[in-house]
Amino acid sequence: MSDVKNFRKPYNPRFEATWWTKNPFYFRYMLREGTAACALFVALELLLGVFMFVLSDFSGDVATAKSAAPYLWWVQDFLGNPLVLLINLASLGGVVFHAVTWFALMPKAVRVFMNKTTTDLVPEMFVMGSLYAAAAGATVVILIAAFASM
Repeated sequence: MSDVKNFRKPYNPRFEATWWTKNPFYFRYMLREGTAACALFVALELLLGVFMFVLSDFSGDVATAKSAAPYLWWVQDFLGNPLVLLINLASLGGVVFHAVTWFALMPKAVRVFMNKTTTDLVPEMFVMGSLYAAAAGATVVILIAAFASM
């Protein structure tokens, strides 16, 4: 190894904590990435619901309020809390914003060719329309399943 001393100073530009707020592109990017917190809250909330359902004792012939107490607590007390309702509404908005921006990004991120012999791409509107149709179809199936179980 060489024992030559280097006297150059590295260039370390200073960044402010709010650097991303000055450019609209970066602001939208950070806002979109921030919606991951909404998705995390929804996932943890559903995981808690599944855990409370597993804790309930449905081994008897008829379920009673005592046997379903953990799940009833989750449905009535936790989900019925006004603060949780507000967070769920904000999370819904965040997840919808995330989906819309992801659907707009998908044709640019994934190149779908028309067939094997050509380099023509599937039109962006077709790809985005397919994604919206799939999301709407999944929503309809989930709503049908939810209302059918009532």
